[in-house]
Amino acid sequence: MSFFAKLGSSGSDTDSSSDEEEILSGSEGEEQDEKLKASSKKTNNKASMFLRSDAEDSSDEDDSDEDSDEDEDMSDESGDGRQRLANRFLRGAVSSDEDEEDEEDRTVVMSAKDKRFAEMEQAIHNIQNATKSADGAANDWVLASSELDKLNRFIARHQTAMVASPIPAAGHIPPAFLRTLVELETAVTSTISAEKGATKKMAPVKAKALSGMKQTLKKKAKEFELTLGQYAADPAEYTAAYEAANVAPSAPKAPKRPVGAPQEGQPDDGDFMTIGRGGRALNLTADGVLRTLREIVEQRGKKNTDRAETIKILSKLLEVSATTYQRIRVYLALIPARLDYSQNLSHMPFDSQVACRTELQALITLLLNEKDYVVQDTVEEYDDTVEREPEIKDGKTQRLGVRGNLIGMLENLDNEFTKTLQHTDAHEKGADYIERLREEVPIYTTIVKAQILFEREGWSDAVARAIMRRLEHIYAKPDAIVDHFEKAVNQDTNGLTSSITPLHSQRDASALVHSLAVFIYQSEEPLLRARAILAHIFSHATHGRYHQARDLLLMSHLQDTVSHADVPTQILYNRAVMQLGLAAFRRGYISECQTILSEMFSTMRQKELLAQAVQRYGSQLTPEQELVEKRRLLPFHLHLNIELLEAAYLTSCMLVEVPLLASVDTEEQKRRVSSKSFKRLLDMAEKQAFMGPPENTRDHIVKASKALQAGDWERAKELILTIKVWTLLDNAAEVKEMLGQKIQEEGLRTYLFTYSPHYASLSLDSLATTFSLSRQRVVSIISRMIYTDELQASLDSIGGVVIFHRVEQTEVQRLAQQLAEKTVSIVEQNEKTLDIKLGTMGQERGAERTGAGGDGAGGRGKGERRGGTRGSYRGGGRGRGRGFQSGLGGAMSTRRVPA
Repeated sequence: MSFFAKLGSSGSDTDSSSDEEEILSGSEGEEQDEKLKASSKKTNNKASMFLRSDAEDSSDEDDSDEDSDEDEDMSDESGDGRQRLANRFLRGAVSSDEDEEDEEDRTVVMSAKDKRFAEMEQAIHNIQNATKSADGAANDWVLASSELDKLNRFIARHQTAMVASPIPAAGHIPPAFLRTLVELETAVTSTISAEKGATKKMAPVKAKALSGMKQTLKKKAKEFELTLGQYAADPAEYTAAYEAANVAPSAPKAPKRPVGAPQEGQPDDGDFMTIGRGGRALNLTADGVLRTLREIVEQRGKKNTDRAETIKILSKLLEVSATTYQRIRVYLALIPARLDYSQNLSHMPFDSQVACRTELQALITLLLNEKDYVVQDTVEEYDDTVEREPEIKDGKTQRLGVRGNLIGMLENLDNEFTKTLQHTDAHEKGADYIERLREEVPIYTTIVKAQILFEREGWSDAVARAIMRRLEHIYAKPDAIVDHFEKAVNQDTNGLTSSITPLHSQRDASALVHSLAVFIYQSEEPLLRARAILAHIFSHATHGRYHQARDLLLMSHLQDTVSHADVPTQILYNRAVMQLGLAAFRRGYISECQTILSEMFSTMRQKELLAQAVQRYGSQLTPEQELVEKRRLLPFHLHLNIELLEAAYLTSCMLVEVPLLASVDTEEQKRRVSSKSFKRLLDMAEKQAFMGPPENTRDHIVKASKALQAGDWERAKELILTIKVWTLLDNAAEVKEMLGQKIQEEGLRTYLFTYSPHYASLSLDSLATTFSLSRQRVVSIISRMIYTDELQASLDSIGGVVIFHRVEQTEVQRLAQQLAEKTVSIVEQNEKTLDIKLGTMGQERGAERTGAGGDGAGGRGKGERRGGTRGSYRGGGRGRGRGFQSGLGGAMSTRRVPA
């Protein structure tokens, strides 16, 4: 093992002992002698941790030297001894050459590399001691296995440390390590062979360690197969090559320079220079930008890298950059460094995010102005420490390519902006949230400028991704805010043009969303197309264009494939569907609204499915799962108003279900209402002995439903129209007028269902007066009820009355009807049991049986009225067979929703 450096010298202990005798000779008392001895001993013990000496081999000589030194020092006790003692504790005092040499010997410290090799040498020594016994059974294979693990860890650290070394790869592996592997493999093989024929078996612990060593050696032999082959061919040649490759070059001593004179290649800062982490000097000048940048880039991602210091250095480099190429290179290093700084944090600090956005916008502006430079992922190899400029060939300027990923930095910055809003409480820190939300306008402007740059370069994929980011910022915003965004873009993009979205043109927000979405429809990325369609649907629904939004959703067939999409896309799908249901309510399509919103509100997890809260409902989440769920939450300004959606849903249920409940005769039929949640609210209200005045939206709707059942439509209308949440709608006056008309009509239907068995006929004029409807409207409603077999009656237009026809059932007919209902109930129970066993296979049969899953425009007849559109707005598109996603972390729910 001649390649290992022996540190220290054999005389170090001797010198220390001699110094101790000198101190004792100049002492004034025994107490001071004892203290000095203890201090000297402590110093020697501490030094022994870093020094390697051969003092044990020369102990006799040291004793004789100490005796002679003690005699000489005691004779000089009066003068020189005390002076020497004082000089040892005075900083800067003049001492003898002998003292200086002793001090140098005592302060030798091992480097990290030497310490690693010392550990390797000790591990090899222990392995040799553990396996040197001739009797294989007596060998300590447990110790050998432990030391082999240490040796493997050393070689792993050594290889990592030597990656950036200029030493050739062949010189990385020490020959002592290879020799130990060869010898150890031979010892293990011979021991295992001897153990097979031995009468006394090895101890189980040793046998297990021996078997483990065999597997480890086999793995290492495969890992170092090439190097082991070179060593086995000629060990002496390999050792000589290793020692020659690892000889440390002697650095020439720099000539002394006058104080204040700068060295060549370093800034003239007097006696000071910039020192980075680890004591290395940094050249923060225009000439040293690229070299310093190379050193910083090489440190990126390594452990214990001070990211804050890296950002400061890069900011300084940006200030001293003198050329366009240097500024581009520094920007491409500074922006990722700022984004990396937040990796260990929940979100990026706001001031750092603003600085990052400013620098990215400056980089994009620089590239827009300097057309001879281009930043892209794949460029030709170049030396990043040499200044570069665009070349001119054949009279044409060749564009200079710089390696970088602009769209990646843009998307990461946009994600950090979203994280900042997620971690700012809009209720407790409203002012901070608004301040951070103001940063959305500059970010939107940066995205638009990046889109223009990508259009000029002809990068279709990057253009589509930038436009998708732009679309996500405006699809859910009111027109006034979108106009404000576009105004800021027009002010900051003077002289720039875009063929996709022409700048400085007058267009409304809907037209802008339409143009952006249509462009993404041409993209080859299916995920971008799906998200663009959902954003377009949301925009149509927000502006009340129900039929356009519905048709776009049906033609896209997203309800069939959204369960396989990522979680953000599923969240966007849920938001679009909820906005579509609200659009149907605003247009007066009550049945469609109730059908679309029923699936979401039947889960009782509206906020979770819309990514507005983390709700558990009995399922315990681990801290890691809860953190993932929180990262998916939407910022507060993108939340949908759950109270408004619930008011629209429950009001639709009241207008649809109350007449239906009045039309049925038995409790079994009443239990078949489509809205279980609404029926549960009515049942809870009936169980209460006393109901006070309504306090919230639910109370208003429940009391209005009870009044409508009793025929008091005026009270029901008053309760519904006094709900304050309707003021959040942009067409609140139209919605209230529509609701009043619907309540009058459904009140008439409920009255006819409830009291028709008690009348032979009713006057049409009397009904029109009672419900404040025109006679023509009353005739139309009754005619539809007769046509759909909801009412057994006929109209006498001459007499102006409606005549009811009673059908009295015989006892046999009544029993047959009960038997049929029980049979249907048993069949349904069997099908539910079969669905549980077969999973989703039984859902297709269930959808066919109930007549659901039609063309999405509503079924025909009483049996299909509630099932026609429902299947088209759910995750699976098979009627009631598939519901919304069960959670943000998984796919769409496949559990069967009870009929």
